[in-house]
Amino acid sequence: MTPPLQQRHFDYVLGPNQDSRLASVAAGAVIEEILLNTDGDAPFVLTGRAVRCAYNSSDIARTGALSQSALQGLKTRWTGPNRDYRQQTFLRESLQMVYYGQFGNPKPIVPGILYPPRSVLRLDLKHTGANAITNLTFYWRGYKLYPEGAVPAYTYPKRLASQTFSYPVFVSQLGVSETRLNQIFTCKPDADFVLRAGQGMTPLLIGTQSPRVLAEVAIRLRDHQKNPYSNDYIPFDILFGTGAFPQVIPLETVSVSPFGTGPGQPGLFYPEIYVPKNHQLVYDLQRADGAVGSNQAEDFTFNVIGAKVFEK
Repeated sequence: MTPPLQQRHFDYVLGPNQDSRLASVAAGAVIEEILLNTDGDAPFVLTGRAVRCAYNSSDIARTGALSQSALQGLKTRWTGPNRDYRQQTFLRESLQMVYYGQFGNPKPIVPGILYPPRSVLRLDLKHTGANAITNLTFYWRGYKLYPEGAVPAYTYPKRLASQTFSYPVFVSQLGVSETRLNQIFTCKPDADFVLRAGQGMTPLLIGTQSPRVLAEVAIRLRDHQKNPYSNDYIPFDILFGTGAFPQVIPLETVSVSPFGTGPGQPGLFYPEIYVPKNHQLVYDLQRADGAVGSNQAEDFTFNVIGAKVFEK
């Protein structure tokens, strides 16, 4: 008899921290054998993916908005765990997914692809665009499979009542180039909380012509034992939706109105994360705005969204 398994949300990041060639991808470049090595603690089931690059200050100067225009010429192909390509040839990323999978809209992969422990995902790319891509990063979203009881995995009581609920999380004066470790989210004592989604911060605006934005802010979420839910930091505009109003997506050379789920909907956690009352989650924040975005420390708020769970 096969022992029961428990699913645990996990995101793999494949970017410059994993392969330095992705720090700057020149126009016309072909890069092969970009390898994502999965962890040895558990199999990983890939259920979605996204791609992102650093925002460009010249885009802000030209259009007054953030943009992912450098990705327009990006083509990729990638493999399952047996170096079996899942595409016949290189495919343009802009034709495979909405918003490059950003703003809580990862490209679904159905059925999910199972990668055994210590397996390898191979990625090859061609850049047919006119300008270099800075900090090109790929996100492989899904869950790990553990034997039941191997890692903390709280769940619902047998009898319960629930209430939709959101926790706002206030961040005070995060610096332009700051890493802030071991921040604490504490569940209230009246009920458990099931984390199902997140809503990112709203860009800050000054006047009507010169936007001041939090452009490069990322988070790494951990459970109360500090076991991470990702192998690296995940930008807010990948992991979460955004609270921007009016609701627009900084996609190509201009911002576009959302369709489908769009940024007005939160980014989803699957599987959801169950937090008992009085328990905590730990998170690290990293901001690297550099020449893009605000040039000063900023306050912002993001929301964790789900439901309170009351045992009956």
